[in-house]
Amino acid sequence: MKNVIVADDDPTARKILLRMLQPDYQAAAFADGRDALDYFLENGADIIITDLKMPRLDGMELLRRVMEVNPEVIVFVVTGYAAVDTAVNAMKMGAHDYLAKPFNPEDVLVRLERALKEKNLERQCTSYRQKQDLEAQRNPIITNNSKMQQTMDLARRSARTDSTILIQGETGVGKELMVRQIHRWSPRNEHPLVPVNCSALAEGIMESELFGHEKGAFTGADSRRIGFFEMADKGTIFLDEIGTADNRFQVKLLRVLQDHIIYRVGSPKAIRIDARVIAATNQNLEQEAREGRFRSDLYYRLSVVTISIPPLRERMDDVPLLADHFLAKYRHINPTVEALTPESYDVLLGYDYPGNVRELENIIERAMIIETTEMLRPESLLIHQTGTAKGRPAIKRPGAAPDTFDMKEVEKKHILHVLAACEGKKIEAARMLGINKTTLWRKMKKYGIDNL
Repeated sequence: MKNVIVADDDPTARKILLRMLQPDYQAAAFADGRDALDYFLENGADIIITDLKMPRLDGMELLRRVMEVNPEVIVFVVTGYAAVDTAVNAMKMGAHDYLAKPFNPEDVLVRLERALKEKNLERQCTSYRQKQDLEAQRNPIITNNSKMQQTMDLARRSARTDSTILIQGETGVGKELMVRQIHRWSPRNEHPLVPVNCSALAEGIMESELFGHEKGAFTGADSRRIGFFEMADKGTIFLDEIGTADNRFQVKLLRVLQDHIIYRVGSPKAIRIDARVIAATNQNLEQEAREGRFRSDLYYRLSVVTISIPPLRERMDDVPLLADHFLAKYRHINPTVEALTPESYDVLLGYDYPGNVRELENIIERAMIIETTEMLRPESLLIHQTGTAKGRPAIKRPGAAPDTFDMKEVEKKHILHVLAACEGKKIEAARMLGINKTTLWRKMKKYGIDNL
């Protein structure tokens, strides 16, 4: 139950407000701002309703003190009349809204409930941003492959626009990671990225999940719910596994893309949505559309920009780089392991990775659990060398011969990539590389890397 503090020197107003708030809220009422502030400092509150003119401590001063302690508290100021200038000043100081006397009980309760919903949505958005930043730091897109770098260039250019993007690629190539990077590059990066697994949307709850619902819209709808599209307003909504969406889902999505409006279940009111849509699939959606298994009109709406991520077997020159990255990422599992043996690189370069980058990561993580020496050996990888895939040129391990990788060059490029991903912040880069800052400085000096 939410806690509400009422501060008003008018006993009739206090009595009316307490009657309105109970039993839905736990409310405490005070005749002046000083007592209300003392109670708040000791007990906290979710909402404060305060008159402006009170003895000892007026409403504006109470508002200022509360905002200093906890700016997340929702404050409503009470005026004897709808004084716009007073309300504006209060809201500039952090008040959520104002209530004009005489009170309309239904209006007051609706506005309190709406304020709580909006505050909850703000917290969710903040949580999404924090999670996205953390994931982006932990999982930078690492590549030296020319084809993958071209893909990244297209993603970077597309990120600056509001165009819908379709990302295609096999399972495990890093489609969600690409979406998160596009969102970080976009002007929308201060707003949420909301991921939706289309294959997990059951028909009975699809509309409620996507568009939200009003209280009482159906049995069990005890309160209003904000849907995924509304949560993603001004940000990005990521529709994963879009190829699995049934026809009913496709029709509704097409309408949203065309009109940019949604309707909560149980409400006739249109809500305008400004959310950038990025979809991803491991299917050939163009072929699915040609053969009638996916709506062609929706396919063309989604594929304004199509980004195809190549499978790992087509960019094997990234394998040593990725293997070193994952070894550093999971070094906390087994801090004694320093590096992979040359033979381990041979094994990794001889495998075709049907599970792509995700499989390579799992291989290294598992090997870190198994390994008992200071070097990661082939027997800990638990995969068998399969030779070179048909049609793919042979790639030898780093340092195996003069005509292939130079391990020092690989390490230098890896350090440069991580420094760029961390925007030159050496402490953060050292953490991602699994080394201390002094070691990073020495390596930068050794490889002639400028002090970014």
